[in-house]
Order: sequence, then structure tokens, then C-alpha cells
Amino acid sequence: MKKAIIGMGGFAREISCCIPEEITFFVEDNFINNGLPALPLSTFNENEYEVIVAVGDPKVRSRIVESLPPLTKFFSFVHPSASILSESVEIGEGCIICAGVIITTNVSIGCHCQLNILSTVGHDTIIGDYFTTAPGAKISGNCVIGNSVYVGTNSCVREKTTICSDVTIGLASGCVKDIQNPGVYVGCPLRKIK
Repeated sequence: MKKAIIGMGGFAREISCCIPEEITFFVEDNFINNGLPALPLSTFNENEYEVIVAVGDPKVRSRIVESLPPLTKFFSFVHPSASILSESVEIGEGCIICAGVIITTNVSIGCHCQLNILSTVGHDTIIGDYFTTAPGAKISGNCVIGNSVYVGTNSCVREKTTICSDVTIGLASGCVKDIQNPGVYVGCPLRKIK
């Protein structure tokens, strides 16, 4: 079965450079334009390709995954330089683990998550589906993180912290206490701005 990436932005192109097999790109039909080396998503055949959705926005990624045929097969990609330090780490389907990522022990990562370069996830952490870290994000141990959470570049999440679903944490921010309401948070300590 051939491999394909849904997405054509910078992140998708970065990932395609690391996968040793030939990759086909699919993009949503409204993004097809002159000269784009990608196929329209409406032509995707789940019997011919297994895919990952390499789109940074968790909500867009979720919408795309849910729009695919029910029998779509997903593969996960773990960069060779990523360090998964224990066999007790569980990684769901359709995940992308980038270069330099460190995942320690007793970690559970949901489906269709993306850990960007140099991110870390500490021990005994549970992460929901469609989670995203930007480069350099640090998740400490014993955290519980919901679905569709985005942690910005060089942000940190303190140990034993719970973050509900549908949260965006801005770049260089520090999450030092639980987040119980969806929204956009920035700063250290975090404050909700949206």
C-alpha cells in the first residue's frame, strides 16, 4: 500500500523529507491551484493509500480525518532521532513524532497527534486525540491533556497539570495550574485571552 500525506504546508513538506518511501500529497479540493504537486482530496482512494494528516491546526486535522472514508488506514511516523525511552509508551494511529522528541515512560498518546521537533513528554502523562506541540514544547510528568490541545513553541506544562479539551497555549507560555475551560491562553502564568 502506498503512503500519502494529507496537507501541503510547511509541516507536511518537512515530514515528507523524512519518510524514505515515495509520498503522494493530497489537499482539500479548494486548495488545488496551478502547479501544486498534489492531488485533490476528493480523488483519495482508501484501498490504495495509507495516510497521515500533516496539518498543524488540531481542529482542521480533526475535520479532515473525520471526513475521510470509514475504512481509511492511517500510519504513524516516528523520526529516527526521536527517543521513546520505554516500551510502556502507547502511540495512537496517525501520529507524527518529529526529530529530537523525547517521550519517557508510561505515556499514552491518542490518535492523530503531532509532536514537533525537540518537544518532550514526561512520565505517566495521558494525552488525548489531535494534540499538537509546536517546536520545543515541554510537557512534564503526570499530566492529563484533553483532545485538540495545541501547545505553542517553547511553552511548558508543569507536572501534575490537567488541561481540558480545545485549549490553545501561546508560544513561550507557562502552564502552572489546571485549565478547566476551553480557550486561548498566553503568558506565564497563563491568562485567558479568548
